[in-house]
Amino acid sequence: MVAKEAGTSLAVKQLIVAAPGLSDSEWHHLHNGPSGNVVTVTSEYGELNHLLATKAMLFVKDLRSTILSQPREKHTALLLARKDKIIARLNSDYHRPWFGRKAGGRVADLEDMTYAEVISRLVELMYVKHQQRWIHESYRRLVFDFVSRSERRLGIDLAEMSFILVIQQEHPTELAQSFTERYPAAESQLLHSEDIQFFVGICKRRGQKPVPFIPVLDIDFSVLFLKDSIWQSEDLDAVVGHDPQRVAIQQGPVAARYSTVVNEPVKDILDGVYHGHIAALLSRDYNSDASSVPVVEYIGAQPEKMVELPATVNVQVTGSVRMYQLPVESDQLPELSEWFSILAGPTSSWLNAFLTTPVIVEGTSYVHNYIQRVLRPRPGQVFTVSMDGCQPRSLEVVDIKGVLRVKIERNSEGIIEFNIYHPVASGTTSLFYLFVYQPQQPLTPIHFVVEGHSARVRKMCMDAWLDNADVPTDWSDIVDVNSRLTSDGFVITKEH
Repeated sequence: MVAKEAGTSLAVKQLIVAAPGLSDSEWHHLHNGPSGNVVTVTSEYGELNHLLATKAMLFVKDLRSTILSQPREKHTALLLARKDKIIARLNSDYHRPWFGRKAGGRVADLEDMTYAEVISRLVELMYVKHQQRWIHESYRRLVFDFVSRSERRLGIDLAEMSFILVIQQEHPTELAQSFTERYPAAESQLLHSEDIQFFVGICKRRGQKPVPFIPVLDIDFSVLFLKDSIWQSEDLDAVVGHDPQRVAIQQGPVAARYSTVVNEPVKDILDGVYHGHIAALLSRDYNSDASSVPVVEYIGAQPEKMVELPATVNVQVTGSVRMYQLPVESDQLPELSEWFSILAGPTSSWLNAFLTTPVIVEGTSYVHNYIQRVLRPRPGQVFTVSMDGCQPRSLEVVDIKGVLRVKIERNSEGIIEFNIYHPVASGTTSLFYLFVYQPQQPLTPIHFVVEGHSARVRKMCMDAWLDNADVPTDWSDIVDVNSRLTSDGFVITKEH
């Protein structure tokens, strides 16, 4: 509400900053009444709202507790019993003043007003003179409808109504004067009873913005009084006297306590929340000593404790190398979930994320982690994990015939290279995928590198299909290649 980027009016921002507010342990005091220049009132929907304790909201709270909390059918009698006091408060404290007023300024009811006085009052309350704009376009129609009705009542030729329309559209502030000059009876003729009903009816008309005044004290008062009462804090130019005390300003007590700078950039506000949160955590858990905070690879689900190896898996550890020999019988292979836990190891790392993350990010899409299908255990395979200190450096998979089929490693630039080897007549070719490891995104730490992927697939196709024949390097005009990983490796499809 007080941010530089917020649409809140400047005077409203200043009022918010001036409010002391309440601490998180004190806000419940609002149940007993205003506190910290904040008050809790019941909205038109029956919900409790925290707002600054402006004159307007204290007035709302008063009417809520004395009249509007009573059955609706009793409202009119209760309002009329306090009519003078309510009208006085509307005119001094609220953004919707009492409509009835004579040309000399005396408070009046609609039946005591002339047609010219009503037109003048409508323009005064619905048109922002110093900015030459209607508060809302629907108000222009309302004024025109009443002017048209007045013309018919005063016996004016309907053909002359075009003049009034021009005046209304181009010079609204001169409308009452021009109307009176053209039709002098409007200055002395009081509203006819049918026109009073018409006027009240168009004030309550569906589909238009609720009117910025109170025309009558009747059974619909609560609707006219409370409906559409938030926008005024962003448009004080449209409020009587441009007074921020007349409007509803939604601001919780704790938010008010920490809103201390007018037009503070939203970045500074969010940075304050961010650094304040960190400071609170440091104070609570680490005695405000940042050096005591443990360092982890990424914040997320931690690796499971080392799963016990099945007796059918032969493991050899030599220096920084772990080698797992799988059995040749398929019914003795380890379970899939425990197998990835074994390969990933007990510590957080890029390999752990690569093997266990449920999804991989491809552009703007999430796809199932197909790496797990490629690395499922198969009879006779040998998996070799090479370590660099506590972090894995690479993972290689050799099939039952001793042929290297898969190699995964993280290069010096932090890119994960995932190579699948395929035998051809003259040796082997490979299809390799590139991934970026982003531990700062623990829910989706593995991101597929789309750039250059098609070219890598085309090269593999040339090797596999033509076995190094003398063909152009760029096949973009010859073949469109798509690849997808399957549980047995990859499938290549081509379309001429």
